[in-house]
Amino acid sequence: MLDLERDWSLSFAGCGFMGIYYVGVNSCILERCPRLIRDASRIYGASAGALMAAVMSAGVPLEKCCSDLMSMARRARSHPLGPLHPSFNLLQMVKDSLLSNLPENAHILVSGRLCVSLTRVPDGKNVLVSEFRSRDELVEALICSCFVPLYCGVVPPTYRGVHYVDGAASDNLPRCCTKNTVTISAYAGESDLCPPCGNKLSFYQVRFNNVSIQVNAENMYRVTSTFFPPEQQALAEICHSGYVDALRFLQENNLISSECPMRNLEMVATKPCCKEVTESNKKNPVQNRHQWLDPQLIEKLPVPIKRVLCESCRETQSSAGLLSHMMKLPKKMTSFLQLPSLPPIESAYSLAQRLVQWIPGVHREVSWLYSVGGDNSRQAQTTTMEDSGREPVVRRWKSLPSDLNLWDHLLLPLTPADTPTSTPSFTWNTSNEPEKQTLTPPPTPTDNPAPGTG
Repeated sequence: MLDLERDWSLSFAGCGFMGIYYVGVNSCILERCPRLIRDASRIYGASAGALMAAVMSAGVPLEKCCSDLMSMARRARSHPLGPLHPSFNLLQMVKDSLLSNLPENAHILVSGRLCVSLTRVPDGKNVLVSEFRSRDELVEALICSCFVPLYCGVVPPTYRGVHYVDGAASDNLPRCCTKNTVTISAYAGESDLCPPCGNKLSFYQVRFNNVSIQVNAENMYRVTSTFFPPEQQALAEICHSGYVDALRFLQENNLISSECPMRNLEMVATKPCCKEVTESNKKNPVQNRHQWLDPQLIEKLPVPIKRVLCESCRETQSSAGLLSHMMKLPKKMTSFLQLPSLPPIESAYSLAQRLVQWIPGVHREVSWLYSVGGDNSRQAQTTTMEDSGREPVVRRWKSLPSDLNLWDHLLLPLTPADTPTSTPSFTWNTSNEPEKQTLTPPPTPTDNPAPGTG
């Protein structure tokens, strides 16, 4: 049971595109128990969890965050390789979203309260940063916390002159063991606020840097959706499940505020969350109003979040049906046959854009790569010299059986300095007690002459 009489904290785990789950969670908390976020002493986060922690600490409207996240997922799915396509620059989209949504004094609002988990590149240690001197420095820390090696690039970004990578690589759920810390995760497991475990009989789980993940089919889908976003309607359903899970958590801990009573869901459901007036739906607006998204999937979400999800699904037309895709297939095939070299040209153009953006800092990045290579080489040489400077250890003869090997270097070392104090000592038996084994004297020769001698 969460005790609100003492200081408490929130901790968001990294989850990539599954961050839409946190939109539903926080929308429920802000609607039913805003004190849980407003009065939290610290808000921790790693990767996408750090982005959500920054949004909540700076007071950015959730509908803006939801809109940008749905747009990133839609653009990722528009490419053949998804987010791995050269023209898809995820970190640049995240940076543009932060610069457009965070207020100018965001670093003042979040300093001392927001804690971003980072992984330092030289030694792989976890670093928590909570003080920021400017908004640009805050954005740099958040970008470092989201950088997944090879997935987002090769050279990691810097924060205050030091290279960092995704905070989930060292601590994906900061301060999870601290008392009165509410741990929030998008994966079913042992976190305080997370999706319910679908299979009650599954006792297997994986702990990934303090995040408990139960081994089941649902979590496998969630892990895949972390890096490769699903369709817009599936993301909307994930957002709604976050709202439902947060509502269940608040009810179990008796945190439903009396100032924010339960809404009348029927009244909200009757209000249209989005509206698209076209020639096709003027005749039958009731049936065509939500042809791109089932309203029952988002019935409990606030109206601003509903509107964003509906508009995003309407733009993609993910649920338009098989007939619509079949009608568009000839047009796609015709355009592909007319321009067979378009995909290579597009990829080359995207790589050229990346190269132009990388040229101003090429000297700095190459110097860093050279220094990292030099450090690793020096460390390897130092280890080799230390190994060569050690005294050689005489090993037992491998061909002899263990029963015939009468010398053990562990019990009887070669050097006197290494000789243990328990070495057996040899003393003479000076006691007057007789020996237990009697010695038989040799026969005494006789002086009798041999027979026949006179």
